[in-house]
Amino acid sequence: MPSLPDDLREDSYQAIAVARFDIHADGTIEVELSKPTQNPRLNALLLETLSKWRFFPAMQGGHPVESHQDVRVHFNVS
Repeated sequence: MPSLPDDLREDSYQAIAVARFDIHADGTIEVELSKPTQNPRLNALLLETLSKWRFFPAMQGGHPVESHQDVRVHFNVS
């Protein structure tokens, strides 16, 4: 989860984003928010954090293959 700056913690809110990961056979990823939150700053922080995530590629017949993964991210700031 991203570290939220103080000004994003001032208000209480709940938000859900859905990130779509394209995981390539060589283990590299591309990520985009298929369902962003309503806060552009929160979306930018989330993408910055998610771009650092690492995955092992899916395997098929003993060989790495490209795959896709959707991840729901919940924020509950109170």
